[in-house]
Amino acid sequence: MADSSHGYVRDRRGCRHWGPQGAAGLLLRQGPRFLLQRRSWRVHHGRTWSIPGGALKAGESPWDGARREFAEELGSVPALCPVLTFVDDHGGWAYHTVVADVMEPFFRHRGDGEGVAHRWYIPVEIDSLRLHPGFAATWPQLIGELDAAGR
Repeated sequence: MADSSHGYVRDRRGCRHWGPQGAAGLLLRQGPRFLLQRRSWRVHHGRTWSIPGGALKAGESPWDGARREFAEELGSVPALCPVLTFVDDHGGWAYHTVVADVMEPFFRHRGDGEGVAHRWYIPVEIDSLRLHPGFAATWPQLIGELDAAGR
């Protein structure tokens, strides 16, 4: 059976995106810090910082897809408390950034190699990193929404 998460789709603006069902990523928060992953040079937009994530499967919720992708890329998922889901809608295709608080210590295990490093950063440090273009475009709105909600 073919994987429903594979393949490209075009949004209403004509931009091409991976994942016919959309995509989701998991942004872990621990106090004032957020966990980012440096992408391998072998993947699209390699050597940039972003969050673990990827294409959703048919019928998969953003929460489930973000956790699955996180486990694939970092080897495991700690106990989490969901905070919010930020949706970047491109018109016919959307990326869901799921923000969750870490409820227990997180230790990275062997993942699939899409990420070569991971680190905890405070927001001002994130602003100075070379970010994945999609994450860079949504980061100011995402942190603004978290701040506005007092979360």
